[in-house]
Amino acid sequence: MDLILAVVVAAANLAVAAVLLARSRGGTAVPRIFGRPQPYPRLRAAMHVCLGLGMGAGWLVKDVFPPHSRGDAVLFDVTRILLAAGLFAALLVVSRPARPVPDKAAR
Repeated sequence: MDLILAVVVAAANLAVAAVLLARSRGGTAVPRIFGRPQPYPRLRAAMHVCLGLGMGAGWLVKDVFPPHSRGDAVLFDVTRILLAAGLFAALLVVSRPARPVPDKAAR
């Protein structure tokens, strides 16, 4: 069950990052997902990549190394750094004021 959950978490976060970058044309436009504008698409994509790799991939490979080994400690530190980077990116997205997006449907 852990393996399935880890794969789903990693794949879902990486898919959201790919959709954000694809719809924003590499970060130059503000994409709309579920009808809502998503400002700062590159920052949001970086957040989802960090969270996907930190939670999903970290969860997947945690059983590769024996407990309390050097590999296990390195993996734990890398996962912690990725999750902290994802949290920092999420806080940046929330704290930055969004640029006004012209709504073409309202005209």
